[in-house]
Amino acid sequence: MITLAVILFAAQAAVQEPYGLERCSAEDGPEVGVGILCDRARLALEARELSVADEISEIAARLAPSHPGVWVVRAEVAQNGRRVDEARRHYEKAAELEPSNPAILVEMGDFEAEEGNVRGAAVLYEKAAELDPGFPGLAERLEAIGDDPAPSEI
Repeated sequence: MITLAVILFAAQAAVQEPYGLERCSAEDGPEVGVGILCDRARLALEARELSVADEISEIAARLAPSHPGVWVVRAEVAQNGRRVDEARRHYEKAAELEPSNPAILVEMGDFEAEEGNVRGAAVLYEKAAELDPGFPGLAERLEAIGDDPAPSEI
């Protein structure tokens, strides 16, 4: 159940910028509108307020279902709640909406690596490298994956 405080919190953030002008990206910083919701969901995660983060990210997804960053945040929330399949679906939705964004692929790769799917992570990192070979930290991730003695099966 969404609490009144969460609704007011979300409404205040959403009205700061007309729908369609707000942004929420996997690599952008604090912004207006839906971006504020994404930031606040992440702050709730940091404060270990999973239910609040879940509610806020759900509101963001309803307000801006076509923004890939919203789905990245939804994935982060699901991952923190150990809802692995849900997190994976949200990451896939983000990548489907913006397939040329290497930041999304890297985050997906990090998720797969954390879940023990080293080969899946390597595939995602390699796709990100094709899009942006100089993406920060990507070379180190690829090297670390290459050093893994026992990659798991997909």
